[in-house]
Amino acid sequence: MSNLAVLATHVGDFGWAGPWWVIFPLLWIAVVSTVIWLAARKRRRCSIVDRPLEILAGRYARGEIDINEYRSRRDEIRGIS
Repeated sequence: MSNLAVLATHVGDFGWAGPWWVIFPLLWIAVVSTVIWLAARKRRRCSIVDRPLEILAGRYARGEIDINEYRSRRDEIRGIS
């Protein structure tokens, strides 16, 4: 009898009996979901500050504001006093 057939007939002997066949997949789903949630949260947090800075840089590039106003507003957006 091949090794695979022996293993297949003794699955219960290797700890697969009971609730573990449900718990481990649920654990992996929870881990993957948490990683995806954290990555999305970080991306959203970065875009909250980046978008206003892009708009401000565009206004400065078009000459709508001078360098002093640009620096002042940039520091205010970044939270630097």
